[in-house]
Amino acid sequence: MKKKINLFMVLAVLAGFNVSAQSLADKMNAKVKEKSGGSSSSLESQSKTAASWSDGEYKWWTNTTGNFFLTEEAEKSKLEFIKNEKGEVVEVKRNGKSYKRDEEGKSEFARYFKSEGTWCLYFTSKTIVIFQAAGGDDIKILGTMGSKCKYEMTDQVEKYLVDTKSMQAEDIKKYNEKKAEEDRLAQLEKEKQFSIKGKDVAKLEIINIEVPEKFGHFRSFKFSIKATLKDGSILSTDKGGFRSDYDITFTGGDYSEDKVKGVFAKDDKITITAVSKYDPKVKASADAVLLYNEDISFNYNGMSWSRAAGEAANSFKIEVKQMKHKVNASDLVAVRITNLSTGKMVSEFKMKSEQVLHFSCKGGSGGSDNGRGNDGATGGNITVIKDPGVKTFNLDYNNRGGKGGRGSNSTLDGRTGRDGTFKEEVSAVNF
Repeated sequence: MKKKINLFMVLAVLAGFNVSAQSLADKMNAKVKEKSGGSSSSLESQSKTAASWSDGEYKWWTNTTGNFFLTEEAEKSKLEFIKNEKGEVVEVKRNGKSYKRDEEGKSEFARYFKSEGTWCLYFTSKTIVIFQAAGGDDIKILGTMGSKCKYEMTDQVEKYLVDTKSMQAEDIKKYNEKKAEEDRLAQLEKEKQFSIKGKDVAKLEIINIEVPEKFGHFRSFKFSIKATLKDGSILSTDKGGFRSDYDITFTGGDYSEDKVKGVFAKDDKITITAVSKYDPKVKASADAVLLYNEDISFNYNGMSWSRAAGEAANSFKIEVKQMKHKVNASDLVAVRITNLSTGKMVSEFKMKSEQVLHFSCKGGSGGSDNGRGNDGATGGNITVIKDPGVKTFNLDYNNRGGKGGRGSNSTLDGRTGRDGTFKEEVSAVNF
């Protein structure tokens, strides 16, 4: 009988120990939750967690280097919670500013609420965290409402955001698949309405050629393609039609990447040609006449450095020839610039005789330094070769040497680089 009593006592002690251990664990978990500013169920949607909060004004603490303090200028934030028929929060308004579920329209599961800007809201039972994304899965806490939180809250929010990604994955996948199918059907419907595919085209035209007021090299222009069908209906690219229905080419000059490149346009115009991809006999052409009525600028200065000597500029040859515009007979100068240091052509272009070429090949400036400043570099040499027929050529150039950098005092400033030379000669130019 005595042994049975001892066994009962042992079991009672063990049972008491289990109860005490569980109580201790509960207390420790509660302490952790209290320390971090409350809890959010590990995989619970923020729409549900936020539902425990009520409309009202809440104290607002700003985060400064991990220390949270109550702001004087905005002690409280007014919050309004908009809920759905399930009682879950779908939108939060903070001082009138809207924060919606992070994947609104794609998934009902909310990992956080986001504004139109970069601020986001995360809820626990006691604390509302305002944060910004800080790259990757990292966040930056900007402040809290309801109660202050400890530094550990950052880890809690980051972990929650990572752990709950999978809760939205299937919803987002279904949304994307549905959206892709809707887009595909919409595109088919648009093609049915606006494409020339499968339709009888009676006439094709290039219309609405729009050139800028200053139009020459290094500029772009606009145009539309109009198809008149045999039934009299019109399909135009400026009214929903597809440019992809046509093979479009540009001739007479190098027009690519929506720009007239630095290559001579043979007839002073860019010819646009559009050919139907479905019937090569259906085609149209039109011209965009180049005006050449704009100054042109080039900068080929030597490199400047903050803590080193400047770099010398390259030397250049500028060849000039006078000619008439092939379309309107106005006086033009054709210019070709060659980098003599590399032997490569820089650019060639035409411009009206009254326009100005601005060209700079200054030496690089030296950087400031402790002790003696760094020296500036030599400016580039410029040689201008003008064909005998050139009457007017306006050139504004700068090939000065680079400035020296500041030293510890004015007597230790770096030296200014030598100016480049300038030479002009008259000789036959052939291009």
